[in-house]
Amino acid sequence: MSFDPRTAVTDPEAWEALDEWSGVPAFDEQPDELIVFSAHPDDETLGVGGLLSRAAEAGIPARVVVAAACDDGRLDELDAALASLGLPTTPAAQPVVPLGLPDGALKHHTADLRAAIAEILDAPSEARNRLVLAPWTGDRHGDHRTLGREVVAAARERGLRILLYPVWLWQWGTPADVPWRRVREVVLDAGERSSKRTALAAFASQLRTSENQHGVLEPGFVARAADGREVVIEPPEPADQHFERMHRERDDPWRVRTRWYERRRRAVLAASLPRERYGRAVELGCSIGETTLVLADRCDELIAVDGSASAVEAAAERLRDRPNVVVERMRVPQQWPVAAEHGTDLVIVSELAYYLAEDEWDAVIDRIVGSLAPGGEVLLCHWTGDSDDFAQSGEAAHDRFRERSGLRPAVVHRDEEFVLEVLR
Repeated sequence: MSFDPRTAVTDPEAWEALDEWSGVPAFDEQPDELIVFSAHPDDETLGVGGLLSRAAEAGIPARVVVAAACDDGRLDELDAALASLGLPTTPAAQPVVPLGLPDGALKHHTADLRAAIAEILDAPSEARNRLVLAPWTGDRHGDHRTLGREVVAAARERGLRILLYPVWLWQWGTPADVPWRRVREVVLDAGERSSKRTALAAFASQLRTSENQHGVLEPGFVARAADGREVVIEPPEPADQHFERMHRERDDPWRVRTRWYERRRRAVLAASLPRERYGRAVELGCSIGETTLVLADRCDELIAVDGSASAVEAAAERLRDRPNVVVERMRVPQQWPVAAEHGTDLVIVSELAYYLAEDEWDAVIDRIVGSLAPGGEVLLCHWTGDSDDFAQSGEAAHDRFRERSGLRPAVVHRDEEFVLEVLR
């Protein structure tokens, strides 16, 4: 089935009728400054236009930082929209900060993006209670995910309050995509809705009409943004803390020993290895060591690594009777097994690459390629689903690996649940 980005996957009426809303608390925080990051002019109005209107009415200073699509026409539309929301738009107020990065390619410009975010968040401010808003990291638009992820990381480093707002969730998503326990509703009054509706009309170049067939914002999508619920979402827990907590609280956090998906994946993984025996192998992201145990039977020397101390402890206990296995705690790509630098016959990356931004994944790819012995192989295996804490999809990670490494698949398995490749 082909995907049509202009067709709503879930009807607006269906969104509003969900029982889950009864358990969603209202957003009632009172910041004294708002910094709103937007991937493109209009994202902020679609996502949190009502909240911006509320801030303007309360005299709370707000800035909108636009990462991409910063041509004069679209910025003029943004100025008109912010004026409709009640924000001052004079040059002295400087409500809009355009970064001017390429539209649709933020993931390729993360260094520039990080530097710009840092400069903005580090600017002097007398506000004690600053609230930072950014696109939801689960939004199915690459620029939104990249910007959200980078702003979350930067805000957390500085101890700033950070919340995320969805945009394309309402058009491309389903209720199952929503992290309901982290959702807060911005309950809008009639005035705030009216201001938001007027502001959305300012983006004439983006509105799809009979006169503007190239517009990307369908009338139904815009109507839902104006009349439907406005929400903010707590960002997901940092990956390293998340994994450590899960491994500390549960001995098998993903039920890898019992779930059929996991048992089938390990069986396919083992059957896909072209060689019966390998010399030195490295497994990245070993978790509690179930896949490590399978690999141990096929390798003379196996180095298994994970970033979670609790996972490493569990895996080491699981493999205590396997003298050919060493389990180490390290965070890749910043760290790398010393023994692997002397030539590795096999590197396994399973269920890990999603959590790495493109530049981090590039660094891992370079490390892997640099450590391979002549004729060495790399096995990649990743779930084909999605989560709001993913920096990239499994498929995208595999595509990037082939492109950057120059290695070619010798074995490919792809089904509705996971993709596996052995490259050499």
